[in-house]
Amino acid sequence: MEAEATELERRVLAHARILQSLICFLAESQPEILERLKSAFGSGHNVGEYEQDYSSTEQYGDMFVRMIEKEIARGAPH
Repeated sequence: MEAEATELERRVLAHARILQSLICFLAESQPEILERLKSAFGSGHNVGEYEQDYSSTEQYGDMFVRMIEKEIARGAPH
């Protein structure tokens, strides 16, 4: 993998971790935030008919919300 691609990947992962932590903090006092996120991103299981490796934005959003729910369920420090 090229150095630029690796740097971009690290930056994206860092942003995802920051967002995940922020949403966990918000969910502690506003549990309804997870339901709102799930309603916005929870319908993402419509893989393209001819695209085996295709993932939509909604699918990534749904996976992200599920990761947050798992973190909250574990009671992990943010």
